[in-house]
Amino acid sequence: MMVLLTLLNRIFVGPFYARNAGTFLVIVLLAFGFLSANEHRALIMAALGSPFFLAIVFVLWGLYLLKTVSFVWQELHAPEHLFLQTFWLVPTPKRVILWLTVQSALLFPVLLYGGWMLEIATQQGRWDSFWAILIFLLLLISAGALMADFRLRHPNPDTLQLPPISLKLPYELFFPIYWLRHEPLSLVLTKAFSGLLLAGVCRLYPTDDYDQRLLLIGLLIAILGHAQVGGQVSAFERKYLLFLPNLPLSWGQRLGRYALTYGLLWLPELLILLRNCPEAIQSDYVVWLWLTGWGWLLLMHSLAYGYAVLPERWLSGIIAAFVIGLLLIMFGLPVSIWLVLGWLGAVAVWYWSFGKRNGTELNVPH
Repeated sequence: MMVLLTLLNRIFVGPFYARNAGTFLVIVLLAFGFLSANEHRALIMAALGSPFFLAIVFVLWGLYLLKTVSFVWQELHAPEHLFLQTFWLVPTPKRVILWLTVQSALLFPVLLYGGWMLEIATQQGRWDSFWAILIFLLLLISAGALMADFRLRHPNPDTLQLPPISLKLPYELFFPIYWLRHEPLSLVLTKAFSGLLLAGVCRLYPTDDYDQRLLLIGLLIAILGHAQVGGQVSAFERKYLLFLPNLPLSWGQRLGRYALTYGLLWLPELLILLRNCPEAIQSDYVVWLWLTGWGWLLLMHSLAYGYAVLPERWLSGIIAAFVIGLLLIMFGLPVSIWLVLGWLGAVAVWYWSFGKRNGTELNVPH
């Protein structure tokens, strides 16, 4: 049994943390570089005393569970791991124990933070929250193990698909519809992370005397949470829109269409910011904040579009952007400067890398 457990750890646990090392680093920098231990404790106590805050924590943990399950399913389908199909021959009790152990290892960050919450709940006598957290953690481990075992026993299950809709869609909706229909988990994780993060940042304002820099930090992390979207758009067009480079569109027309696409993708964040706008922050500042995020999403698209960037290099750039952006925000760089830099940078990078280089190929005489 120990041999099987070692094998499963090498296939699932080690590669999962190695592949997501950058994400965990950003989370650690945010959680323990920006918030002190006392502020973490205050947040935990607020969650223990508020069903709403506790529900947000549970949703975040559930999203992390989906990420681990998605990784396990992906590895089970990898050609080099097809030998794992024989793993279902292991007796069910032993196989379930192995999956529970692997899932506990994958959920270790959640279990660690959950254990801290349980300790504080015990000290404060919040037994209702204590049992809710404990039961939810056990459900997470059990659900992850059951979903992994289900995919092992059903390697090619019938998938549920949205019913076909016969509509004439404008180009700006091509990728959003594709993302919704074919990569719904990626869409849900990206938008849930961004939306819950911004809503949580807004709800931090009544707890202390924060200024506008807190919202800027939340915006920075939400934008970086969309870092992979530019690559997804490029992959989508290379697979389904091979004719797109040959269309008689100028670089400005192409950039304008991408701007509309990203505006649609970024629209939920505007609604979340307006709905949860703190009393200390004016609503027009929230709109400027959203426009800033829109511009920086377009800039990241311009940087990623058409380039086969290695994931390690792209991740290094994201981490560097987070550190530099955090320092500039803490030094008081205003949102207006971020707004101008984002939009001008998007136009300049797109013109230099796409319009100027391929202008003779993309423009036709009218």
